[in-house]
Order: sequence, then C-alpha cells, then structure tokens
Amino acid sequence: MSSGKPLDLRGRTLGGERPLICSPLVGRTRERLLAETANVRAKAPDVIEWRVDYYEAIGDIHAVLATGEAIRDLVGDTPVIFTRRSIREGGEPIPIDDGEVVRLYEAVAASRLVDLIDFEMGNDPDHIRLVRAATRASGTRLVLSYHNFGYTPGVEFLVQRFLEAERLGADVAKVAVMPRDRADVLALLSATATAESKSRIPLISMSMGPLGAVTRMVGGLFGSSLSFAIGEGASAPGQIPIADLKTLYDIIARARGGR
Repeated sequence: MSSGKPLDLRGRTLGGERPLICSPLVGRTRERLLAETANVRAKAPDVIEWRVDYYEAIGDIHAVLATGEAIRDLVGDTPVIFTRRSIREGGEPIPIDDGEVVRLYEAVAASRLVDLIDFEMGNDPDHIRLVRAATRASGTRLVLSYHNFGYTPGVEFLVQRFLEAERLGADVAKVAVMPRDRADVLALLSATATAESKSRIPLISMSMGPLGAVTRMVGGLFGSSLSFAIGEGASAPGQIPIADLKTLYDIIARARGGR
C-alpha cells in the first residue's frame, strides 16, 4: 500500500509498494557498535537505525558525531535513522536531560550524517519545534513517534496519533503498541489502514511482542512502510531476523502478482 507522498531515501522508497526493512544497532561502546554495524550491513537491510540511548558515550556530542561518521563510512549509501528512545517509551536510561537530548539532535541533524531522526510526540512541544526546525534546516527527515509498551489504545486514538504527527510537521509518522490479545493486533492494523487513507506522509506501525509479530510480516498490506528486523540484536520485542522477513516479503510480492 503506497502513501500519498513516498520519500526517497538514497534510492530506496519509503512508502512504496514494498515495506523497507530496518535493522537496529544497539551496541554500547564505539568498538561494539562498529563491529555490529559491519555485521548488520553484510545482511543488506534497506535501512539501519542507530539506537543511541544504548550508547554509553551519549553525553559526549563529539563522541557521538565521531562514531556516527564511522558508522556512515561503514554503511555507505544505506539510509540511517538516529533514535534516542526515552525510558517512558521503552528506551534505555541515559545520563543527560531532555534539553541536552535536543542539543544532541540538533548537532546530529546539522552533521548530515543520518537521513532520518526519530523524536517522540510525547516530548515537550517546544522541544518538538526545535528538533523539527533542525531537521528542516539540514534536510534530514523527521519521524515523530508514539510507543506504548503497556497496552493497545483504541483505534480512533491510534489514528489520531498518526495524524497528529503529520500536523506537527513530521515527514514520517510511527506508532508502536503492545497487544494483550488478538483484537489488539487487529486494532493496530485497522488504525494503520484508516490513517494511511487520510495521511499525506508515510506511516510506520507495529504491534509488539510475539502476539504482534504478524504485523511485522503483513503490515505493508495495511499501510505500514517499514518494519524493524534483527540484524544482530533486537531493539524491541517481536522483531524477526532480516533473512526471514525478506523471504516473507518475497512470498507476499509473488502472491500479489510480482509487485
């Protein structure tokens, strides 16, 4: 299912007929991160996400930029998402406050080392505006995201999360929720399909954990333009190895007439 305005990411289409596959980097040191990057890159994901909240030197902007440059050298033209996930939305504890996180995002955007920056809609509105301004100034794409690791809200609430991201100036809207039963999984897929019919930007969605793993497989049929898959380490419950997800997408493409 294609969105109204697909994005070109170094020759890859986000929001096209086939979802992109993104693999996370979760190394805690520069040495571990670079080894992980090389291993993940060899598996050829469409996109790589650096989960910088795992990185022990997150408080040192110069170290982050230097490591980001080394990651870029290793991945070549593979698009990179830069993400600090907050504790409240499933991330790791970090030694810097929200204002320092914004300054880190501004520096990373200005460096033009990454292609997308993920920032949560639950952040302070002023911080969202600052990050949005930084991404626009640098030409970096902004992902505004909502994560709920406790439960799955109702369909209408989820639809509004997608549309709110667009209203706030996102280039991509992301929603990830935890299901308690099969009805919750269906709710996430339904909300994605409804939002995709109304939104003018690409959407990313997933129902997490083993119960929601099916959404990582068939989410593209409902309007999700990207799925996260394990290259070396998982960044959220329910992620599937890259090779398995590629096989599934090939099967779906053939079933849909080779598209």
